[in-house]
Amino acid sequence: MFKKTKYRLVILNALVFFILQNAFGAMIYFYTQYSLYHQADQTILEKKTHLLHEKEKLGAQLNPEREENQRLVYLLWEKGNKLYQVIPKNSISHIETNRFSPLINKTGLQSITIGNESYHILNISGSKDKEYSPVKNIQIIYNLKREKEMLYHLLIVIGFGSLLSVFIAIMAGVYLANKSLIPIKLSWDKQQQFVADASHELRTPLSVMRLNLERLFRHPDNSIEQESETIHQAIKEINYMSKMTADLLSLARSDSNQLQIIRSSIELDEVLNQVIKNFNSLAMQKKINLNAEIQPIKMVGDKERLKQLFVILLDNAIKYTKENGSISIRSSVKNSRVLIDIIDTGIGIPKTDLPYIFDRYYRGDKSRNRALEGSGLGLSIARWIIQSHSGTIRVVSKEGEGTHIFVNLPLKYK
Repeated sequence: MFKKTKYRLVILNALVFFILQNAFGAMIYFYTQYSLYHQADQTILEKKTHLLHEKEKLGAQLNPEREENQRLVYLLWEKGNKLYQVIPKNSISHIETNRFSPLINKTGLQSITIGNESYHILNISGSKDKEYSPVKNIQIIYNLKREKEMLYHLLIVIGFGSLLSVFIAIMAGVYLANKSLIPIKLSWDKQQQFVADASHELRTPLSVMRLNLERLFRHPDNSIEQESETIHQAIKEINYMSKMTADLLSLARSDSNQLQIIRSSIELDEVLNQVIKNFNSLAMQKKINLNAEIQPIKMVGDKERLKQLFVILLDNAIKYTKENGSISIRSSVKNSRVLIDIIDTGIGIPKTDLPYIFDRYYRGDKSRNRALEGSGLGLSIARWIIQSHSGTIRVVSKEGEGTHIFVNLPLKYK
């Protein structure tokens, strides 16, 4: 699937890049052509202005040797369109001059091509005094040979650049296609992993529930009391599936940006104290000493999500702390940041597992058993909640000694 998509993206990106590059080359060519021809026309118009002031002296004063621009040719015509003089002499052959005579009576700038040569022409009237000057019409002719050569060389450069742009466009297309496919591949891989992990995680509780229900069918005469253990196990698996399904739904919504953070001003210390109070009885059952040093904290955040965050972190701390252990929760404010530390004396996290604890469904080998219930999604949800609040989380742990969780949240975030 990705190969076809990649080829399509390469072709599309290469085509767009090729068109843009060649369009830019065409713009350069036509702009240069316009500039060169416009400059030539301006030269002709300047000569026209000069001649209009001195056209009475055309017969005696127009000296071709003083003409700096040797590509300018003056054709002086007598009455009846007879050629009177060519200035400079021998600059145009007699055959070529005959090609210019039909344009004598035309006004404005004219263009003509003779062989491989191109010219711009402007006609002006000569002297009205027959005795003083026989010249009746003047043609100012500008040879565009040099401009044509410049445009030809520019066209070669653009043509070579166009061929080179094919290679560049393909390389750019491949690069852009690869960059474009990165988020698509990540989303696809995440979806595939999500489906695979969800199927794997649901398989076990469904199998246990099926076995328990089949056991009930095998003993139809037993009382509820006799099958209480089987029923309890089925309910336990249902609770596990319900929790995991809720976690999956939260992560799926967060991935699709459907799960919104509702910002409001909250008393974070009240949220923390409430969560600690809820876990106090569970800690007492396991003979775990729960210590809390909570400072008054007022911040902007989602109260329900932050409560969910602390429930996940405290639940993990109690779950992996043995009897007669201790858990400390401390909160403080420093430089407009909320600092929360959760320290336990539990089993700790192996060094090899630390980089992966926030990955979905990841659980260390020592805790990967059904005795310690967990779907492996809690810390993934916790990280999403913290990131949604523009905060950070860091975990320091040593196997057999305990875990220290650092949560850093802004008092206000954008």
